Amino acid sequence: MSDKYRRIIKIIGTTLLAVVFALSLTGCGTQSTTKPNTLVIWGFYDEDVFKPIIKDFKRKNKGLKVKYYKKNLDSNYENDALNSMLSGQGPDVWAIPSDWVYRHKEKLAPMPEELLKNKKIVAKDYFVDPIIKDNVFDNQIYGLSPTVDALQIYYNPTIFDQAKSNASKLLKGNDAARSKINKIFSNFPVTWDEFNKIIPYLTTKNGSFISISGAAIGTSNNVTYSADLLSLLMLQNQTKMLSDDLSQATLNLPTKNSSGQDVFPGKNSLDFYNSFADASQSNYTWGTGMPNDVEAFVQGKVAMIFSYSTLAGYLQQIYPNFKFQRALVPQIGELNPIIDYAHYTTYAVPEISPMSKTAWDFITYLSIDSASTYRSASKELPAKKQNSADPVLKSRQSNSAPTSEILKTATTWNKGRYPVEVDNLLKQAIDRVNNRSQSSQASLDTAAANITQLLRKDTW
Repeated sequence: MSDKYRRIIKIIGTTLLAVVFALSLTGCGTQSTTKPNTLVIWGFYDEDVFKPIIKDFKRKNKGLKVKYYKKNLDSNYENDALNSMLSGQGPDVWAIPSDWVYRHKEKLAPMPEELLKNKKIVAKDYFVDPIIKDNVFDNQIYGLSPTVDALQIYYNPTIFDQAKSNASKLLKGNDAARSKINKIFSNFPVTWDEFNKIIPYLTTKNGSFISISGAAIGTSNNVTYSADLLSLLMLQNQTKMLSDDLSQATLNLPTKNSSGQDVFPGKNSLDFYNSFADASQSNYTWGTGMPNDVEAFVQGKVAMIFSYSTLAGYLQQIYPNFKFQRALVPQIGELNPIIDYAHYTTYAVPEISPMSKTAWDFITYLSIDSASTYRSASKELPAKKQNSADPVLKSRQSNSAPTSEILKTATTWNKGRYPVEVDNLLKQAIDRVNNRSQSSQASLDTAAANITQLLRKDTW
């Protein structure tokens, strides 16, 4: 078949899909199979999290029926949802990762303006910056969440205590060095430089063979949030990820430093990330042959892993006797702004939903009126802005679980309409450096070129 006919068939297929959506919206096509006045909610948490919220919402909306379905965020989730919408089975309230909102905004119903006006709330004044950045486009709100989560460190206190003791013995006679290391262990690393200083003491290895790793970082295949972690490093290094019009990836390009010299913050971030998996580096502590980071963590094979708040609940439920603590991610230093990385579940309303007004009523109720109930179950951070002083690196309490204060420094970046694919391209960039098929700059150039192609795609 010629390319010409392939293009014609593709255009016809896309047109038919658009017609199906249009007919569904007018009621002339796919008919709803959900009973009238029934709100269908898809979420990722157990139903128990939503039960009290749904109960209160139904009390305020007499005669309303609500069906909640717990779903898994797997590779089929998006297509399952779209097929379910087309068949008239909902969802009316759709839980999606926060970086999916921009991808789907043409298929989402924006929030009716009067909902926040009636509560005398201005979104940008009420919600933290990641909520606004991820969910508001062209002054329209396409999603909301009662909580925001931030990338953090989980660490094994037993391995830490042993490493601290070993460091004190090794540095016996060098009081200044021992005092510095003990302070870093006690307060937890505030900067990446301090993080690097304790890695050798946390790592047990024989040549290139690692029996206990200091941290799960440096690879993509066995680091669950490798793309988020690399994004964090790039943002901390003030990398401009995309052009302002979202038409070109710029994470591979140089910027000018204070002396007017070209620097490559994206490349430097990738180099630093991969150094932890490079046997020739002093901070070598992880490799592609290690188990999955969470598996290694519960087996006592790694001292630190990077994850989000939801992991705490999983560990407490599945491994109730396993002891762990949480800490904030390190920063670059005093000269760079404090940057944390946000990611969370947001709730949106498909435009095709016949219950869009009620669905937005529920999301607003969930995100504002019942936020504390949801947060107590999810263990995430409040999406409502808190009154607190601007953060200072010297006073950053790194050796504790994240609090609402870090949402002043939490940020995200718009990955365009293909966020999953962009994350995969970042992981591939890591892999090419690890297997030495490309230099870090060449690998990042490849990633940027492929991301730019995605940004410029005019078809799905």
